[in-house]
Amino acid sequence: MDIQDPHEAERFEALAPEAYHTRRDFLQRTAAMAGLAAGMGLVLDPDTVVAQAARRQREVDIPSARNLPIDTFVVLMMENRSFDHYLGWLPGADGRQAGLEYTDLNGNKFATHRLNGTYQGCGFLDPDHSWQGGRTELDGGHMDGFLKADSDTFAIGYYLEEDLPFTPHMAKAFTAFDRFFCSILSSTYPNREYMHAAQSYGKQDNSLPSGSGFPDTTIFAALSAAGVSNHYFYTDIPFSALWGQNGLQRSSQVQNFYEQAEAGTLPALSFVDPSFNGEDQGTSGDEHPFGDVRVGQAFIADIVHAFMSSPQWKRGALFVVYDEWGGFFDHVVPPRVPDLRSSPNLNNDYGQMGFRIPAVVVSPYARRGYIDHSIYGFESILKMIRYRYALPPLTPRDLYANNIAAAFDFEHPDFTPPSLPSPPEVISMACAGSTPVDTGGAGIDAGSLLGSPPGTLPPFPPLPSADQQLQRPKPHDLQSLLTSGYLERLHFKYRPATPATMFRHPSKLGMRT
Repeated sequence: MDIQDPHEAERFEALAPEAYHTRRDFLQRTAAMAGLAAGMGLVLDPDTVVAQAARRQREVDIPSARNLPIDTFVVLMMENRSFDHYLGWLPGADGRQAGLEYTDLNGNKFATHRLNGTYQGCGFLDPDHSWQGGRTELDGGHMDGFLKADSDTFAIGYYLEEDLPFTPHMAKAFTAFDRFFCSILSSTYPNREYMHAAQSYGKQDNSLPSGSGFPDTTIFAALSAAGVSNHYFYTDIPFSALWGQNGLQRSSQVQNFYEQAEAGTLPALSFVDPSFNGEDQGTSGDEHPFGDVRVGQAFIADIVHAFMSSPQWKRGALFVVYDEWGGFFDHVVPPRVPDLRSSPNLNNDYGQMGFRIPAVVVSPYARRGYIDHSIYGFESILKMIRYRYALPPLTPRDLYANNIAAAFDFEHPDFTPPSLPSPPEVISMACAGSTPVDTGGAGIDAGSLLGSPPGTLPPFPPLPSADQQLQRPKPHDLQSLLTSGYLERLHFKYRPATPATMFRHPSKLGMRT
């Protein structure tokens, strides 16, 4: 329910008056943007108002593929955060944070709350983001099941603008999307597979492909067949290995990205992934619980700064996205779209998109300080890349997707990069009670990361006592590429991430190398 309902409006205003008035203002402004009387924003369904505003935003002419002034695409994919959880405060966006309530399986009600000083989630459950858990949270479109899945109140916590050191600055400086949904209502592997190939090959979970990997029907293979350069950059565990030797042959460590960005030799398409290992120690760099989000924020900042300072900035676009919502709350119902494996049965429908994620495009052609309201998914990025290089569709998913090129302003570029912060103090500690990952004494899993830039965040909070610890029921799923022997069978030699292999200038951050 929203404030169109008188009872909900009364409850919302009493519980969170500031958030209530922000919501009213957003709906009225969006109605005006849609060409409606402002007051209609308080009468019509919010999705109707936002959809009409999105249609007006898309009334733009996209240059022909030959004249599209972008020939360097970069996609940075982080982990497990929802839009409301991270960016629900963003001015001009359809976000909600304070004032929502959720009921657990025992009938107890809990209000959304600020995660003030909680950067890892030690002592909480990793929120449920499975195929079935997502459907429990969706609850037939009621969006009220976030405490009825295998989750606790961590799932309904949120961050304000001042709580995160980089993403808020980036989102306000460039174009952010408040209708960008992860491609499938499921976990990490299926969504990352959609980012690479516009399908998950029938997978509903984080299981590995049989044999030597998936058939190579990726955007990378399509570009290579057309003679267009492409590459995948990993930090520790290469997700590209799911496509076997083909995937690994187009992959290298992220330090190569920094070097190529500086030299102006990045390929036409680059995918970049953070370090995945060590979530249960709080020492990973992908922002997945129980990793310290500030380490991930520092990594995003390094990739963005490397891109903005590259000679290829003037003809480039960097998309910063998250693979899925991570079990964190959101209030917007995700759509169902055409898919290779669509089904009228929700429990079998691969066309059911997942919940909204934070998504920002960094480019001279990105509108500055802008919120785009159109529906997008990972396939929308693939569609823009295909459009630029005249490639055929990979699957029905990217065929029917909205082309995210419609969000750009190609007529009025701004080639001056905005002033964005460098990572503030980065402190990463293991959650008490966790079992350290054996890295042979090397890598970010072996100890804390200590940074020296301005400390704008509060000091790290005390860790819960031993009797408050909740153990992760299983390791992060990317570790299965290591523990299953899959990477070994492909003759990939795993090396743990270190500050020297993860960050752009670790010595300037005061970090151990």
